[in-house]
Amino acid sequence: MGVHRLVVVAATLAGTSACGGDGASNPFDTANTGISATRGSASGDGTAESGVTGGPATQGGSVGEESDGGPKLDVQAGDVPGPCVGEGCNEGCTGVDLLFVIDNSVSMGDYQAALGLAFPAFASTLDTALPAGTSLHVGVTSTEMGYSGSGSTSIFNGNCTFTGDGGQPNDAFYVTPDVANSMRNGAQGRLYDPGGGQTYYEYTTGAGGASLAGLESWFSAAANIGTGGSNIEMSAAPAGWVADMANDATNAGFIRDEGSVLVVFFMQDEPDQTPLMIDGQPGGLAMLDKLVAAKAGCGGTDCIIAGGFLNEQACSAMGNLPLDDLLANVGEAPIVQALPDEALAETDPQGAADEMNTVLSGTLATVIAQTCEEIGPEG
Repeated sequence: MGVHRLVVVAATLAGTSACGGDGASNPFDTANTGISATRGSASGDGTAESGVTGGPATQGGSVGEESDGGPKLDVQAGDVPGPCVGEGCNEGCTGVDLLFVIDNSVSMGDYQAALGLAFPAFASTLDTALPAGTSLHVGVTSTEMGYSGSGSTSIFNGNCTFTGDGGQPNDAFYVTPDVANSMRNGAQGRLYDPGGGQTYYEYTTGAGGASLAGLESWFSAAANIGTGGSNIEMSAAPAGWVADMANDATNAGFIRDEGSVLVVFFMQDEPDQTPLMIDGQPGGLAMLDKLVAAKAGCGGTDCIIAGGFLNEQACSAMGNLPLDDLLANVGEAPIVQALPDEALAETDPQGAADEMNTVLSGTLATVIAQTCEEIGPEG
């Protein structure tokens, strides 16, 4: 785990419009700082496991205040509409696809547990915020593209570099599934299977009861994706590759196009280490292009919401990292807050979960419901 300053950022980016920003805004506004930090190493076994019927087959093995000029929230907690009843119930979106990109490196176990505890309240809020009968898909992927047992972040004289095993740069660990499938569960943008061959969970709002309890139980297991992942931690990259056909064996059917909202929510305690340039364009925009292509019929970025629990990073202030570019160019203003304090997550996971729900249930659910109403059933 690297060295960071924890500063809460709850975001509407300056200059970002409902049709997407110009890439100049930055969710993180940190003074340049000299930092050299090295994360601990963790092993991953990469054990292969067989596919299971009954859902997309798993390909891999288990892995382990608002301030002047700052970003602001443009929605208020508590403004969540009630369930749709009677005439007009078909005027909202037909589906919501909720993707969590979760850091599975050695430092993240307590945060994963807290997110699992936070999810039931968030799920219940969505259940009442969205029109009854809305199809909800929930899936999880990790921040691993290629595996590195160690990672180092160095910031000096305005330059930010990341290195992994053997002193190799982060680009060496950008291993894409179309070139080489690592066969690791939840890596390279594959959806994570917490067991039973179910790589994402489908729930219909208004069902409640055992169906809602099943979603909560499934997500608690999926959120605890493990701490044996790569210590070169990419977030923008796997988010993009979730939408690529190279991962259809685990992901087919998860992202829907017309009439559905795509929500991408990140949880990571390090800077995004996706390569700055991919295929001749900024890495974050290259990955956003994959998501936009999957949502072309709905309206591209107009149908994509993004946010996350992300610690403010000096690296972001020195020129947009890929995740910053992705967040700055989605249709809605991203919902971003720092991770809860590490000591709180370790000693009081429920307290950390409650803090997470100020964003999840208090704000993100509102934005999802509002966007669902805006795009309607036809996208």
